[in-house]
Amino acid sequence: MKRGRRGRLVGRCLRAVWAWASLLVLWQAGALPSQAAPASVDGGGPWNVRVGFQDVYRTGSWTPLLVSSASSSGSSSASGGGSAGRLCAWAEDSDGQWVRSPAMAVTQAADGTQSVRFLVRFGRPVGRVLLEQVPPEDAGGDGLSAEISAEHVAGLAPLSLPAPLPGGETVVLVVGELPSMERAARLMARDDGSRPRVVAVADPRLLGPTGLDYDGADAIIVCGRSVAALRGADAAALVGIDAWVRRGGRLVFLAGADAVRAGLAESVAAGWIPGLTNTPGRMEGMAPLRRATAIESYARADRPLDKKALQGLEVPLLADAAAMDGVIEAFEGTAPSDLPLVVRSPHGFGTITWIGLDLDQGFFRTWQGTDTLLVELLGGRPKGKSAGRGAEGARGALDMAGQLRLAVDQFPSVRPVPFEIIGGLALLYIAALYPLDWWLVSRGKGRFRLAWLSLPLLVAGFVALAGSTARQWKSEAGQESQADLVDIDMAGLLTRGVSFAGIWSPANATLDTAAVPREGLAVPPADIVVSWFGAVGRGLGATDSPTSHPSLASADYAYGPSLATLRGIPLAASSSRLLEAEWIAACPRPPLEASLTREAQGTLRGEVVNRLDFPLEDCRLVHSGWLYDIGRLDPGASYSTHGGKGPRSLAGALTRNAANAERIVATRWDPAELDPLRILEVAGLHAAAGGSAYTSSDPGRLGRFDLSPLLNVDRAVLVGRGPRGTAWRQTTAGPEAVAMPSGSALEAGSGLWRIVIPLKTRRP
Repeated sequence: MKRGRRGRLVGRCLRAVWAWASLLVLWQAGALPSQAAPASVDGGGPWNVRVGFQDVYRTGSWTPLLVSSASSSGSSSASGGGSAGRLCAWAEDSDGQWVRSPAMAVTQAADGTQSVRFLVRFGRPVGRVLLEQVPPEDAGGDGLSAEISAEHVAGLAPLSLPAPLPGGETVVLVVGELPSMERAARLMARDDGSRPRVVAVADPRLLGPTGLDYDGADAIIVCGRSVAALRGADAAALVGIDAWVRRGGRLVFLAGADAVRAGLAESVAAGWIPGLTNTPGRMEGMAPLRRATAIESYARADRPLDKKALQGLEVPLLADAAAMDGVIEAFEGTAPSDLPLVVRSPHGFGTITWIGLDLDQGFFRTWQGTDTLLVELLGGRPKGKSAGRGAEGARGALDMAGQLRLAVDQFPSVRPVPFEIIGGLALLYIAALYPLDWWLVSRGKGRFRLAWLSLPLLVAGFVALAGSTARQWKSEAGQESQADLVDIDMAGLLTRGVSFAGIWSPANATLDTAAVPREGLAVPPADIVVSWFGAVGRGLGATDSPTSHPSLASADYAYGPSLATLRGIPLAASSSRLLEAEWIAACPRPPLEASLTREAQGTLRGEVVNRLDFPLEDCRLVHSGWLYDIGRLDPGASYSTHGGKGPRSLAGALTRNAANAERIVATRWDPAELDPLRILEVAGLHAAAGGSAYTSSDPGRLGRFDLSPLLNVDRAVLVGRGPRGTAWRQTTAGPEAVAMPSGSALEAGSGLWRIVIPLKTRRP
């Protein structure tokens, strides 16, 4: 009887422990409702939230978050306009850890309305945000402690947001009213049925003023009528869109009759009209469009444009059309410079496609050819047999950004324990439990009490043995891995640096980190942003995973005074943390002297001279579909297209085709490639290499750095390997001293350098 009661008691205890453990797991996974305070902050009342583009946003991308309140009571209120305190926003990274934003000032208007704007990255698909009031004694917000407890986070005010789009979704932002874009998106559907998500914002004043505000868009279409009347502070969104394009975005500008308006000429949008290099385009007036053959052919329209629609239709007449920067893709007349209709031109590291027709007005709204015309303006229908970005999570494969993440997560002195040793220790442990331990305690009457001593000793001994074995393959010092990309635009003297860093720690610690451009590479101040580096998809620790990653270092961390520094990043013993940084600034001096001319057949003629302080290894000059092998280019050395080997196929060189006695055999992209610079090389010219038809995967977030569109718009790109362009500054703290690589060691590696060179085009 006593044994039966004891067994029932033990069973009840085990069930209770199991129930509490299940509740703990569900709470960590976010399945249970939060018990935090209501959505209000001291002195702020209930807050209204606007996130992304019309509340459409996606995981993994920088997202604008505008919080506003009509209440002006309490300590945060102030008479008249001005600042009403400071707030911080909290969002989860891909591991489910909360990240605090820099403190931002709350602006209070004269009518009492309060608002504050944040930039955050959502690493989880739940769309949770917490709001925190900065103490009045910390007016600048710089003294906020990086030591954050779970109780502190639980006491913050939660904000209710709509669910985000998956990180692999393609988003097309339309500024204005363009109903045809929804129909065009259906024509851009991939084999799996996924198609771009179209988000229309009629009022541009609802959009953000910085380039990062548009990180969640893959392409932007701007209707001229919607931006022609914007002036002063109302035109801040145009400044943000322009900065986004310079970072590598794709912009389609629909400006027909609106291109000659005075308001448009006074705004940033004037620089989107084709003209000479770094010069806004000029209009010589309006010219009648008598025939629509060129537009119908360019759009590949099934139905011709109604001839009645051409009555009274006029298009802008561009000045200096024969010498403008870019490529005329559609024109009316006998020569491209007679009456350009569609011009694709470079703008920083991005491209702008201008069309001199108001597709958002009149008969273009109902013409079916407008749908296919928009598809061509956006680059055409998807090519290749890839399932597309939208299906990445379903098929379970990594995109190229995820492949780069695996490559960065490799460290020279950190090796995995061989499986043979792990399997041997597991078998030995099983044998020690049974029959060895069982044999020891079962011999003789009453020896079963020895199990209370033998079992803990066996467990402790094997834990110590496993830890000692693991240390044989792990370094006792911190390890670093880094992949760098440096881009320089010679036309606008603009430089961009991208760095992906992996930090491995042998002990529990916290990390403070910041990234700065290489000395002499950028004119200060540079626009720098540092963040976590996460994979897209539904895998463990990915941005669309339904559950958070059960990290051993599950603790929250914070930004410093700006997005350029992170503080208190938790590091678990024998684990790594992956980070990414991007900066953009003016270039102090041209890196090359170039006199390259594009010949009629697309080849290059001229030379380049290296004006950098270091040599570039494994150099290649690429343009259109051609590649020139240069090799090593020392400081002061020159290369001429007249000497050496002639050009060869760019796609063949990027894919590293192998030749045998009879034919050229195309090699497949290795999804297990772990050379970071090789991954950046292919992703940085992904479309030129054949796109997903070659790699069988999409570039993911690395698609922002694809310079392939520039190769066909009067630009050549010099690609080579040089020193790293970004320096990481890291300090650690914790109970054990962790020796991290020094600054000189971090800068000793190599990075991929790409220099965009403007060409002198010989037009017919």
